[in-house]
Amino acid sequence: MGFDITYHPISIEEMNKWFFEPIEALNNGDDSVLKRVIESQSDDFYAEKYEFILKDIASRYTEFPSEKGLLYAMATCIGLFHKYQYVRGSAFSFLIEREAVMDKYHTPWKDVIPGWVPEPESDLIAENYSSGIFIGPDRVKELLADNQSDENVHRILLNFFGERNLEVFLKALNDAANMNSGLIEAAEVMEVNPFELNQSSCYSDIRNCDPEGAFIYQDVAMEQVKDATGMNADEIAQKVVYQKTDIDIPDSKEKNEKASAPKKSILSRLFKKK
Repeated sequence: MGFDITYHPISIEEMNKWFFEPIEALNNGDDSVLKRVIESQSDDFYAEKYEFILKDIASRYTEFPSEKGLLYAMATCIGLFHKYQYVRGSAFSFLIEREAVMDKYHTPWKDVIPGWVPEPESDLIAENYSSGIFIGPDRVKELLADNQSDENVHRILLNFFGERNLEVFLKALNDAANMNSGLIEAAEVMEVNPFELNQSSCYSDIRNCDPEGAFIYQDVAMEQVKDATGMNADEIAQKVVYQKTDIDIPDSKEKNEKASAPKKSILSRLFKKK
């Protein structure tokens, strides 16, 4: 049970160039914008996957809330272009719910997306297979600076992420800052099997995912199983079967009730390709 969180650096210009403009053109029966994007990429670019995602989401994005359709698909697409970071379970969305003061770093999606895109039902991650918040370029730099200069902000980040995962999150922020970009979080772009990393799944380009966060998850999972069972690493690899359960996060009226059955996003029902 839990969430596989990824952080993707992207500028608003790139959102429009690589995602929103090609989809809007496809909706008007024009695939030339999509083709120009593909033609401008290197030979090892996942052109087939990029084209598939955009054409499919363009044909039926109205069937899903934007956080489960368009914006989640955008996170998977951006992972085809840029390196991104993985952190098990540590979504900035969850930190905002715990520490309201951290919401000041969140850039509302309604201030970013084009007018034809429906606003998401939630800017925060509400369930598996969805987008989460966007931290705009200025707020990325502000958060990095505050982590250095504001003891309270650093304490909040360290208590939430832990030392090793905070290093990964800061790497994502620094990557975005160096590109003058913002940062998108998403759930289940990567699905990591901590007991056999080579069996992990990815809806984007797994080659662009920095492996450090997966190694951290593997270390933690191995220690938990060792403590619970007494097995060594070889026995765990042979005997332990990893099974992930997708969950919804209950809203404020449901926090003491069981979350509703999860609804996978458009992409998670279609294909997985490493």
